Amino acid sequence: MILKPMLYQVPDEAYKMLYDYLNILAPFIILIIISVLIGLIIDRISRDRVIKLFNGYWVVLFYEDIDKNGLKEAYFGKINIPPRSGGGFELEYALKTIVNPVKLLGYLKRMYEDTGNEKYIKKARELYNHIIKSRRINIGFEEIKYDPFTEPSEASRKVYKDNIKDVYAIVRFVDIMSKEELERRMEELNKTFYPGTLYRIKRSITNFLGLAKDRLTEAFGAVSSKLSKVAPIPVEKEIKKTSETIVTGKLGSYEALLENSIGKLVLVKVKDIDGLERFYQGILREYSPNYIAVYNVDFRIEEEAVYIGRRLLDNYPIEKLDYHGWALREGKHLDIISIENKTDKSIIKVKNLYNNNIYIDKFIVNNQEVKVPDQNLEPDETVEIIVEGDIGENPEIKVQYTIAKKSDIIWPTSKVRVIGSGEPSERFIESILKKIMK
Repeated sequence: MILKPMLYQVPDEAYKMLYDYLNILAPFIILIIISVLIGLIIDRISRDRVIKLFNGYWVVLFYEDIDKNGLKEAYFGKINIPPRSGGGFELEYALKTIVNPVKLLGYLKRMYEDTGNEKYIKKARELYNHIIKSRRINIGFEEIKYDPFTEPSEASRKVYKDNIKDVYAIVRFVDIMSKEELERRMEELNKTFYPGTLYRIKRSITNFLGLAKDRLTEAFGAVSSKLSKVAPIPVEKEIKKTSETIVTGKLGSYEALLENSIGKLVLVKVKDIDGLERFYQGILREYSPNYIAVYNVDFRIEEEAVYIGRRLLDNYPIEKLDYHGWALREGKHLDIISIENKTDKSIIKVKNLYNNNIYIDKFIVNNQEVKVPDQNLEPDETVEIIVEGDIGENPEIKVQYTIAKKSDIIWPTSKVRVIGSGEPSERFIESILKKIMK
């Protein structure tokens, strides 16, 4: 007896079900492939294109009042932007400004005792040799011990994407930049003012990728909402995961009204570090969904100086800021040249010693505010301030004033808005000249 093999007949309904299922998955598979390609590009250029301009530079981070003492925080350090940080960054303090270095050195010594690893004691000695030069430690290396109850050491400040809203400004003061940094900055500005062909092509590609990401996000959202209704549960989860990956990728979105002002003088309205809204102007360098960078800005800083007679008291002038790691110890800005007492009045002569204009906000003599005839003093300019009556030989004089420092600034988009251009466009000027010539 010959046995014939029995062939299993697949029902037509199963083929139809498989065909329908593949039709459902086909758009998703295509989107997965596209999202992977876009994701690779995003991973490659994922650092925020504004914040990365300051990568490796010494800056001052003006931040919200953390300890609620009425003063905004000001951190000084070298900025570091890791990939895929979503606009976040880390500010690394100078070695001489590390908070509680003794605790750090004690911890490293304890790690050496616990592990026997020479790298800990070697690092501790190197740090000690650097920090001892700043005279912040007055004990010998062998005397340092770890104390668990002292204040922790702090060598950096991290700003996460969720904390960008608490940033007021990231300021790069031009006068503290090295010669090499100034040369790099000038080269960067020249490329912005007079962009070459390669720069234009690179920027066009970046803007195109930004637009592609935005459009892909919109399309993926629309398709995934439909697919998730008919796809099996595992596929639905994958759809959601891929959608989130695309959405969270950070590229600079294209903004036409800002793009046409790159390299041009612009007027910006900002929420300043004192909480007030102010207008600044400078060169628009770059923009992104998180930040706007403006170069060549005269950044305003409020100062206070107290004199007894003509003598400026120690540790003045001071800023209304809670500094971490650094302070603007620039020396005397204003000089009391002379105090002349007469029968019915006194005359105080004040001179601007600063290399830029100074605006005198308040001038207080013996707890009495006095009117200043010319509040905006140019460099080397002198103003005479008249006070009623005899104020004595050594009156207490308190001056509240504002200085302006040449700076490059990055503002969070939540704190700044570009109001308009600070200069007419070349095309507009040409059109006016043509009308005049007719």
